[in-house]
Amino acid sequence: MTSSSEALLSQELFDETVLENEECFDLSPDDALLETIDQFRQQLGSSSSSPSVQNSVTPSPTSVANSSTAATAAAAAEATSRDDHVPPPPPAALSHLILSHPNSPEGKRDRSNRNHFQNCLTLLDECVDTDGTVKNLYNAAADSNSASGSSEKVLEALVEIGRRCRLGDCNEENSHGGGSEKNDKDSNPNNDANNKSSNMNTLPYLAVFQRTSSIYTLMSFLSVLDPTKCAAETTTVSKENKNPTRLQILTATAHTLSSILSSNTTNNLTREDEKCAILRAELRDSFVPALGRLVCLMGGVVKTVISVQREQDATAAAEALLVPLCCDLLQLGINATRGCEVAKVAFVQSALPSELVNALCNTPNATKRGGVAVLVACLSLKTSDDSSSSTTNNTQLLTEACQLLATLCRYDDFRDPSTTTSGAMGATGVTTSSAHDHAMEFHRAGAASLLIRIARGVLSKLEKNSLVEEERHLNSLVVAKERLSAAVLTALRVLAINDEIIQTMVALGMLPIVTQALQLGVTVTEPKNGVNARKQRLSAASLGLLRNLCGNDEIKTNLCLGSTKDHHSTLSPSSTPSILPHLLQSMRLFPSAALIQEHACGTLAAMALRRPANARAILDAGGPRWVLLAMRRHESNVNVQRQGALAVRNIVSRLLRDLPEEEGGGGGSAAGGGASVEQAASAVGGGGGGDERSSIRDAFLELGAEDVLRNISGRHQGSVDEAYAALRDLGCKVSLVKFNADDLQKKGQQPMMFGGKHNSNFRPVYEESAGLSDGVDDAVSKFGA
Repeated sequence: MTSSSEALLSQELFDETVLENEECFDLSPDDALLETIDQFRQQLGSSSSSPSVQNSVTPSPTSVANSSTAATAAAAAEATSRDDHVPPPPPAALSHLILSHPNSPEGKRDRSNRNHFQNCLTLLDECVDTDGTVKNLYNAAADSNSASGSSEKVLEALVEIGRRCRLGDCNEENSHGGGSEKNDKDSNPNNDANNKSSNMNTLPYLAVFQRTSSIYTLMSFLSVLDPTKCAAETTTVSKENKNPTRLQILTATAHTLSSILSSNTTNNLTREDEKCAILRAELRDSFVPALGRLVCLMGGVVKTVISVQREQDATAAAEALLVPLCCDLLQLGINATRGCEVAKVAFVQSALPSELVNALCNTPNATKRGGVAVLVACLSLKTSDDSSSSTTNNTQLLTEACQLLATLCRYDDFRDPSTTTSGAMGATGVTTSSAHDHAMEFHRAGAASLLIRIARGVLSKLEKNSLVEEERHLNSLVVAKERLSAAVLTALRVLAINDEIIQTMVALGMLPIVTQALQLGVTVTEPKNGVNARKQRLSAASLGLLRNLCGNDEIKTNLCLGSTKDHHSTLSPSSTPSILPHLLQSMRLFPSAALIQEHACGTLAAMALRRPANARAILDAGGPRWVLLAMRRHESNVNVQRQGALAVRNIVSRLLRDLPEEEGGGGGSAAGGGASVEQAASAVGGGGGGDERSSIRDAFLELGAEDVLRNISGRHQGSVDEAYAALRDLGCKVSLVKFNADDLQKKGQQPMMFGGKHNSNFRPVYEESAGLSDGVDDAVSKFGA
């Protein structure tokens, strides 16, 4: 893994070597370039390493065995042998260089861009004193050209650095000016369409931060604005001032840092993606000391926004300036804490100045955690019903706050602590998840009630516009509210971690809200560009929350079977219609969405657990068909396979547990096709115990459950145990085969049978013994007639 401590090859030395090889050995420019690259690869390849993508066909140490276990071993051995022929990746020490000839047009352009980037960093370094404070850019007189030029150049440098770290050398014609910078920022850097294609172009720019202290320079620019003087700064903006203000510089700083620290959340990363991810992760570790300043800035901005909203005669100018800035700071918090557990702890535990504490923490549920207090204050902001830009900005602010809360309460730092290069993790000793502690902190601070209030309001507004489907994808405010709906449901999901919190949410009216959200997500009248994608996002968030709510037995029964109305024909906070039809509808509408299929299968598995009535309802509704279809479509997704196998196992086992034991055994694979799932499930209600057991099993087996569980789920290490349990409860003959992938060719397989009676002294591996015949003779002489 690339580390910051490794000495990287400089661009100057590479260019000098290319020109020297071309002149000394009389080579063509192309040959001199190739010779130089091979020369440095040979020198650096043995000492430098970069993350390599493991072969996806590497066998797991455990798999479900079928009748042809020898074929499994042969395939695994072949996969193991193929790994030896994977070409090694290029050395990481060349990844940051411009590997083009220095005299070629492309090489001159790229080197000019790199020099301009370095000059921008140098300009910012000159604005920071040795103690880390930013020099006063507005110290000179108002008519001084030096003050104006300094602040303008700083703003231009920040914009240029952020653009290069986000887009690299690509899309230069679409990235000039402040307007494009704002547009680029509005689209999530992690989901940028050019992110994947430009990672190799951004890598050289990110590598500059790896071998310099420029990241600390950018961190210093977060102190350009005093958090307690945000209101006074808005008054200077209202005057005719052509110089960039502190708010503008702070906004540009937040944009730039977000571009540097943003993480790529897509799957199937290439080697270039992994190199960029490693560099960004190291920079996030380095950014941890600045999180306290970031929390204070958020607190100061939110305090001012709350004060402006309380004043009836206040103009909208201050709010229009501060709300977008708060959104930028929240987005920076998301990018700085995602994938870094130390950063999450530092953000939550940050302290606020006493002035901000008194303004933000004046409720009975006040918390001493600065990060928690700031986010709770953000969630308490109000939004109006009009379609003005301020309403859209406030909606975006709530969305960013919900996303940051979800990030802080989710564990996603799967790095090995010994491989971190900045020492941040080792210094703090954080090696375990703090998601549970953070969720409890937000719950005690009253975040759940605020989130439910936001969800109720935004969903009711979306439902009013559900009949005007043809105009929804054109309305930016509706799009923003749909994003907010998905974000607030995701935030509620990460808070629903125990039965106490779940019951509190239900008492506050959570069930009707999540049911309404799922209904809106599966209501698709006509496919349109962008509409289905937003519906899919809303459905996934709703199912994820339902999956956690089903941890309570009573609540999951109400969700699955539906609860009745009381005598006044009104629903109580815990009353809700059955969500089962809408859940299966989401699986039908979005078959290619792995996250929806995973959450849906997980919800069905949780509903059937310890509840035979729920399992029967799922069977009658045709749940087995959609579960198995999801498992077939997403063969390589281990999460879908695990939750699908759990759903099969829980449904079958709970229905069979209360039935009388069948006579004459039973199970096995169903022969032939014929009956549909509905026909097979209809036989559950009648007949004897044996017939009923067969009908339950046939509802799955006739759909090919055995093949799916053996040949798909059973071949994933993360779902093999669940697949084995499902096959066992379906009455199929099954065993677990365990083998060591490293010693597979030497030792072969070692079958281990589970679930049946066996001799504990039985040795599955045959070993020849020289004294075997003597032992047999002794036994015959002792016990023989």
